[in-house]
Amino acid sequence: MIFTISSNLIITTSRKPSQITRRFAQFLKHYFNATYINRGKTSFNKIKNQVPDESKLVIINETKGNPSSINVYDIGIDSENPLYSLYVNVSLPQEKCNINVDNGNIIVLSKTKSLNEITSRFISFKPEKKVKTNCIIIKDDDREDIIATVSFIDKKGIDTKYKVYIRGFNNN
Repeated sequence: MIFTISSNLIITTSRKPSQITRRFAQFLKHYFNATYINRGKTSFNKIKNQVPDESKLVIINETKGNPSSINVYDIGIDSENPLYSLYVNVSLPQEKCNINVDNGNIIVLSKTKSLNEITSRFISFKPEKKVKTNCIIIKDDDREDIIATVSFIDKKGIDTKYKVYIRGFNNN
């Protein structure tokens, strides 16, 4: 199925994030043309009060210096409980590379059955012509501890080499 995601996102991290977590958050900010809030010692309540009601707040948490979960809040609906939580491992490219992104909607190509509870929230469509914009590909994974793999493709069709391996999720 193919979906679109609007880029009305606010991204932040847990308190005192590692360099790896900040780098991943900055990549997501750039890729989704989102707003990044530098967390520092700011409380969750102060952060969510800065977010407009029509936006989604994405918080990247870490364990032992690596991103380990992504919580997505819909502030207009429920600012206390995440819409969903993804438990993840993240792979970042070693080398620095230029990523060409559009500032419009992001296309999501879902080739997974294991995340239907999450992808059912999006509106699917059939493109009339070849997709020539940023694209996220979600595929089921055969590994025992990984449910799905997420790849980020830029507008030129080049894999950014940023990968998210989804180990589990909670859907509220």
